[in-house]
Amino acid sequence: MSFSSFKKEQMIFENFRKFLNEESAGAEVLRKAGEDLTKFGVVKVVDFLNSPSGKDPKVRHALRVGAEDGAPGDEVMSIDPASPKVGVLGPTQNEISLMKSIGWPLSTLDSVDNVATGDITGREKRIVSSGNLVIDGHHRWSSTWAVAGKGAGINATNISLPGTSADQKLAGAQLAIAATIDVGSGPIPSASAKDTDDEGKPLPSDNILNKGAKDIAKMILDREGQIVPDTKQPLLGPEYLEKIKLKPAAQEYWGLRPDMTSEQVKGAIVSAVARNLSQLPPAQGPERDYMPQFDGGDTHKGQVSLGDVASTMKKGEVNYKSLYESTISRWKQLIEG
Repeated sequence: MSFSSFKKEQMIFENFRKFLNEESAGAEVLRKAGEDLTKFGVVKVVDFLNSPSGKDPKVRHALRVGAEDGAPGDEVMSIDPASPKVGVLGPTQNEISLMKSIGWPLSTLDSVDNVATGDITGREKRIVSSGNLVIDGHHRWSSTWAVAGKGAGINATNISLPGTSADQKLAGAQLAIAATIDVGSGPIPSASAKDTDDEGKPLPSDNILNKGAKDIAKMILDREGQIVPDTKQPLLGPEYLEKIKLKPAAQEYWGLRPDMTSEQVKGAIVSAVARNLSQLPPAQGPERDYMPQFDGGDTHKGQVSLGDVASTMKKGEVNYKSLYESTISRWKQLIEG
């Protein structure tokens, strides 16, 4: 054996001896958890990932070696751009905020024009979907529906998440985030289910799912003049009502005319938006605390991004299936020859 060959084998042995010890411990925990972790659904998966065992760096490390197990391609998830109609998508988040759905379009003039581009924010953003489900970006989806109805298109990143139900697909998304973020990051990213005021006190829920047009219209009018945090403009303010009626897109979506009074404009907008939002389908997911946060949510800002998670998914690195022991066997073969 040449000296270079000897050094190469020695390096392989030294590099993977530590890996084997850690991988064995982490894989054992996952093997005991189940054959396909996504089948447990998102609530049980998140509770596991946030438990002492699930937060163990060895377990988190074992979750990110799907491309190195005995079937390296079995956990690959495809990531593709899509432009579905909002009406073919259903929410997985069980609360949709009124103000987060109408704040931009009913306080700024550009949103009605931006709908035609597929991104109501005008910032070239995409929601995350999986088949006919919204996984992330619910309020951009509901804002688009609020303005233009269920026939409007929206830009999306469609991910072939594993599973046949929303519950399983959300579990797959959470496992992908856990496999991407630093192994010592502790609990997985989350976002609060409650909005708060400037003093941190919880605000009353303004959830519009499963509400009728009449109730939603009242909710909108009750908030007339309220400053929208994201735009710093009043909802249905006087200047907005005077100028929005001149927008061709607003005339198309809401039946506005240039000769309308401000009260008539407001009435037409509220009626159309409330009718649109009353048609949102029911949610198929859990409380917001269990929803995937691809941008780090409230707890892990700057520590993870959709691009990072998508890369993990595309490479098949999310080790959610039962072949954990195959990884160990493979490295043993490399070391022992």
